[in-house]
Amino acid sequence: MGLAPGSLAQPAGSAVAVPIIEMFAWGTGDLIEKRVASIAEIAQQRGTQKFLWVNFDGTPSGETLAELGRNFGLHLLALEDVLRPTPRAKVEPFDTVLFVVAPIPLLQDNSVLMAGSFETEQLALFLGPDFVITIQERPGGDCLDGVRQRLRSREGRQQRKGAAYLAFSIFDSVIDYYFPLVNALSNRVDKIEGEVVDSRSVPDMYAIRELKHELARVRQAIWPMRDALTGLMTMESFFDMENRIFLRSALDHVMRLIDMLESDRACAGDLMELSIALANAKLGEVTKVLTMIATIFIPITFIASIYGMNFEHMPELQWALGYPMALGLMAATVLGFGIMFWRRGWFESAMKPPSRR
Repeated sequence: MGLAPGSLAQPAGSAVAVPIIEMFAWGTGDLIEKRVASIAEIAQQRGTQKFLWVNFDGTPSGETLAELGRNFGLHLLALEDVLRPTPRAKVEPFDTVLFVVAPIPLLQDNSVLMAGSFETEQLALFLGPDFVITIQERPGGDCLDGVRQRLRSREGRQQRKGAAYLAFSIFDSVIDYYFPLVNALSNRVDKIEGEVVDSRSVPDMYAIRELKHELARVRQAIWPMRDALTGLMTMESFFDMENRIFLRSALDHVMRLIDMLESDRACAGDLMELSIALANAKLGEVTKVLTMIATIFIPITFIASIYGMNFEHMPELQWALGYPMALGLMAATVLGFGIMFWRRGWFESAMKPPSRR
C-alpha cells in the first residue's frame, strides 16, 4: 500500500529466489535451446533467430524484471502484476505487447489435489511481434513439457508457426492441465453418490462440504479464462484468422470444463440435501420405534396400575383367574397394536428402497 503504480518493489516478506531461465530461439536455421544466466545474454540472442521464447521457472526479482522490461518494451503495470500474482486470468494489451495471466493448478501424483486443497500458481505471458516471455510464479515443474517437445520436433507445426501460435499452445496446455483435476473431482462426486445409493447410509456431510468448496475454487479459476479467451479472439493485431480458429478450439475446451464443474456442483448440492434428508429419515426411524414402544406400554402400564391397586373391595383380588386374565389382557393389547402397526406398514424401514413390480 502507498506505492506508486508500476512500482517493482519486492513484496514484504516474500523470498527472492534465483529463477531458472530457459531460452528457445528458432525460425532461421536450427533450433537453439539453452539455459541462460542473465537478461543481457537473452538480449544478445534476440535478432539472431526469427522467434524467441524465454521461460522463467520462478518469479525474478524487481531489478531483473525492470531490466527485462527495458530490453523487450514491457509495461511497468504488467511487470508489477508479475510481482503480485493474482489467481484470476486476464488479458491486457500494451501497444505492441500483449500481457496474459493464467492460473496453473498445482497437482500432485497425477491429478491429486495438493494437501487436500486446490492451489494455483500464476503464469504470466508476454507476447510480442517476435518473442514470447513466460514467467511462472513458483519453481519446480510445469505443464509446458508438451509445448517444448513439439517445438523440438521439426515435423510439427510449432516451429513453422510464429510467436502467436506459441502463445496459444502455452495457453492451451494450461487449459488441458485442468481436465485431470476436474475428472478427479467428478470421480469423488460419483464415489460419494454411489455409496449413498448402494448403502442407503448417511454420507459424510463434511466431506461433501469440502468437495463443494474445492469445486467452487476450481470454478473461480476457470471461469475468467472464458472471458480471457473471448478477449484474445478479438485482438486481430496479435492473432490472425488461423490463430483465432485455434483460440476458438481452446475456448470450447474451457466451456467443457465449466459444464463439467456446473454438473458436479449441482450433484454435490443434491448430495448435501440428500444427506440431510437421510439423517432426518434416520431420526424418524428412531422416533417411530420409540413411539411404538411407548404406544404399546402405555395401555399395559394402565392395566397393571389398575390391577395393582390394593383396595379391599376389588372383586378380582380374590378371583383365581384374575392374574391370568390381566396377563392375557396385556398380551391381547400388544397383539392388537402389533397387527395395527403391521397393517399401517410401520415395521418397514423408511430407508429401504421401494419395491418394484
